Amino acid sequence: MVAVALLMPPLLLCLVLALGRYEECLLKSGSAEQPRQGLPGRPLRVVPDQPSYEPTPVPGEGRQAA
Repeated sequence: MVAVALLMPPLLLCLVLALGRYEECLLKSGSAEQPRQGLPGRPLRVVPDQPSYEPTPVPGEGRQAA
């Protein structure tokens, strides 16, 4: 049990790193055929900015009481 507890974390780390390299290899080989601008069938568009919030003045708030 101790051996499994000591060997399991490094083995899982190696597995994750190997899968990461495999994914990069797959993505790198596919990027030479397709343009870098975007995937086909997935249009890119600009989203307009939200209008800035300007609080409206409240009547009677800016006056001093006399």
